[in-house]
Amino acid sequence: MYRDDARVPLVTQEELPEEYQYLVDEDVLGELNLFRSLGHAPRAMQAYMRYGTSLWYAGDLSSRERELAILTIARAVRAPYEWHQHVELGQKAGISIEEIESIARGDDEPFPYREQAIMRYAGAVATRSVIDPIFEAAVEATDTETVVGLTMLSGHYLMTAYILDALSVPVDGGEFVGWTPA
Repeated sequence: MYRDDARVPLVTQEELPEEYQYLVDEDVLGELNLFRSLGHAPRAMQAYMRYGTSLWYAGDLSSRERELAILTIARAVRAPYEWHQHVELGQKAGISIEEIESIARGDDEPFPYREQAIMRYAGAVATRSVIDPIFEAAVEATDTETVVGLTMLSGHYLMTAYILDALSVPVDGGEFVGWTPA
């Protein structure tokens, strides 16, 4: 359930130990509420960020395909913060509002085969329902390295969704964009 108040105070860049302040620099990712929450454990936040960055380049996914996977995961586990963040990031990666609305409905039919396979696999990872045909379709559409990277990326975003939920991290910028943004 979405709340607009955090369970832990949101730390500012200045409140972080000096050696970790660069992590929330405007040139990196800025002071997103996720990191302002994780800032209570700065060393772990640094490792989390490094791991997430390394997964960004695991396998042969385009930015659009990664965003399709992340949006699919956010929808599958009803993670409002992730959905809210990645609606805009998805649009920057070339995903239309109509396509985002399709993802919100759980409809992957408008997408080409490769994207469907990626989205179905990411959704199955998120819901712990990977079966051989879904796995095999993802490997056929991409390759084994990409599917392993997609599995790890999916796990990272699932972990992030659980962290956001447990700490009740409010979306950045105020109001939740909604499950069917217009």
